[in-house]
Amino acid sequence: MFIRTVLSRLAGVLIIQLAAVSSVLAGPELTLAEAERLALEHAPWLQHHRTNADAAAERAVYQSRLPDPQLTLGFLNVPTDSYRLDQEDMTMTMVGIRQAFPPGRTLKLKGQVAEKELSREQVRVDMERRNLLRQVRETWIELYFQQQSLKTLEELRRLARKQLEASEARYRAAQEMQQSVLKSRQALARLHEREPMLRAQAARLQAQLARWVGEAAYQPLPAELPPLPAVPETFDPTRHPDWLAAQYGLEQARLEVDMARQEYKPAWMLDLSYGFRRPMPNGMERPDLVTAMVTLDMPVFRNKRQDRRLAEKQAMEAGMHYEIEDKRRELEVMYSSMRAEYDALTEREKIFAQELLPATRRESQVTVAGFARDQAEYREAIMKTLDTELEYLRLRADRIKAQAELLYLTGEPQS
Repeated sequence: MFIRTVLSRLAGVLIIQLAAVSSVLAGPELTLAEAERLALEHAPWLQHHRTNADAAAERAVYQSRLPDPQLTLGFLNVPTDSYRLDQEDMTMTMVGIRQAFPPGRTLKLKGQVAEKELSREQVRVDMERRNLLRQVRETWIELYFQQQSLKTLEELRRLARKQLEASEARYRAAQEMQQSVLKSRQALARLHEREPMLRAQAARLQAQLARWVGEAAYQPLPAELPPLPAVPETFDPTRHPDWLAAQYGLEQARLEVDMARQEYKPAWMLDLSYGFRRPMPNGMERPDLVTAMVTLDMPVFRNKRQDRRLAEKQAMEAGMHYEIEDKRRELEVMYSSMRAEYDALTEREKIFAQELLPATRRESQVTVAGFARDQAEYREAIMKTLDTELEYLRLRADRIKAQAELLYLTGEPQS
């Protein structure tokens, strides 16, 4: 007995040392905060939206500017019998400039539309940032749960193997029926069967996490679940970037209605040209000629063009009103349902921590004391304790994931 006790202690020390060495060799841990930082810096989809915002900022600069002037060059009134430039008085070499002017306040309205597009892209960046944090948090937490499940499964298998060995020994000593041995083998086989799927789920989550953080997704995770920022007690859907994007879309639609009204006014174009004329065949000089013209659009077929375009823009504006209202209701429903789920999970977690887990552990301790009398009861008590602890971990993970969903809706609290 003394030798067995010494060997057992030596084995325990060796296991602790091996665990320490393996933790050193495993490299740095991927904390949730580090995963969030890497994702915000390197996730391609967020960078895509940031470049969209940069493009919108450039567009807001040039949209309110006049179109580029046009340069005109050519020969006018060249006689076809000789193609000589000095034969006729009307023949000249012309150089000119042409500038178009859109109707009414079109240019100013285009600039305002571009500014609304910029504002919309900027809130979309914020929305994608929130969405990215939510996905990274939920994936990291789920990966943590799967890895902890594998550790719990290994502990269950260790107990099941010990129980199988004890059952076989009792069976050989004619102290237990063969049925008990078969049940122990079946329980161990069930635990073996669960491992491949847990490892596959963990690998899938690591691959998903690698989409945002790269190779760091394959680093080990910390031993404990991290806390998330506290969820604000109130929620205003009109401050959510998804609603703000719809609001900017409505303002943009209103400006486009105004732009459609400007098309009832004529656009116009200014042409200014200078004609150089060659001297006459006898050497007599001809005066150069200057030409100035103004060209006006004639919006006379309004019922087929301007009226239809205005009606189109007005219908789109009305649609944006419905979209904004629907978005507000959607966000309120999301918050209410997620808040109820979060509160329920928080209450269940408290019950587990304060009542269920202590009771299950006490039951296991009492049963272990009578292990020699009833192995089936021992197995049930140990399995129940580990399953309860795993269920408690599942509950904590689900509560933190619900918290991540709420933070997506409400935004991070300001420090």
